[in-house]
Amino acid sequence: MDSMEMKVNRLPAPTWNWLRMNGTETAARVGGEGAFAAEVPAGVADETLPAPSLRCASGMGPDVERLVEEAALPVRRYAAAGKVDEALRFSFDYADGAAAFNAVELETGEGGELTAVMDFRSAPGAAGFAGAQTKMALGRNSLLRLVQIQRLGGGLTFFNDVGARCADGARVELIQLALGGGNVFMGAQCALEGRRSALKADVGYLLRGTERLDMNYTALHEGRRTQSEINASGVLREKAFKLFRGTIDFRRGAAQASGDEKEDVLLLDDGVVNRTIPLILCGEDDVTGNHGATIGRLDDRLLFYLESRGLPRDDAYEMMARARVAAVAAKIPDETTRRGVERWLNGGTNDE
Repeated sequence: MDSMEMKVNRLPAPTWNWLRMNGTETAARVGGEGAFAAEVPAGVADETLPAPSLRCASGMGPDVERLVEEAALPVRRYAAAGKVDEALRFSFDYADGAAAFNAVELETGEGGELTAVMDFRSAPGAAGFAGAQTKMALGRNSLLRLVQIQRLGGGLTFFNDVGARCADGARVELIQLALGGGNVFMGAQCALEGRRSALKADVGYLLRGTERLDMNYTALHEGRRTQSEINASGVLREKAFKLFRGTIDFRRGAAQASGDEKEDVLLLDDGVVNRTIPLILCGEDDVTGNHGATIGRLDDRLLFYLESRGLPRDDAYEMMARARVAAVAAKIPDETTRRGVERWLNGGTNDE
């Protein structure tokens, strides 16, 4: 297909245009489905569909839906009727010059439990375009954990789009690590439709050089007593750019719902650009919403202490940067994936 002009990561309620944070204009060209390998455990049924079957909004917005439809991509669907102990694992490895996109659907039945791990990788010098859209439907009292790891080349533009909807008592746990990629767009939206449904999202990022990360997260509270928690923690180095949008949207009828969002950013160089826009929308009175952001640099006294103990300043920066991301990686429930990320943070390669 030809290159498609798009506007992605739109705020649910626009703010001042001069801030240039309402959404981002970009372009994408998809040549077909990206190659991937899947380890499907017992208890998970898989099939290939000619078109999407789950209708739920996603974080990056309708233009990505249009991209999937116009590219006529197959949709890989995985469903767990009960509790699945082993993780469902996906490995995506992009070559230089990629023009690939993948569409995945995950579903848990009533009382079901599933952990899905997606590992997006490329060679350090790879360039091109790649992306994935993951949609999730959770039955009553089910749990779905989605872990996504990005270790991509500096020339790649990458889309990571997530959408979910939850029935009564269902819970989504989302863990995302953005550890590379020249121009990365990430978005997630979870519709908490059912009573006492919940979302917990933990996002970590480590940006260097001229890398760019554009994010948009929305917790859509529709059911009573729903809960959401969105945490983002990251490090910006050299001339990196980051834009984080976090929205808690309380719809009418979401009485006694609660939502929290927090971002913690460490700036290690003067040339970085950091933008954050937290947003709380209230269509219901009886709700609790909190948001906050902590933005700072390494304390001079801490640096002096580390240097006085023989640790060079550059090594101190690297140690603190790794520690910030490692704290998010420690929450990964799948031991195989967690150890792989830890090795990578300690100087390993994507092949380990």
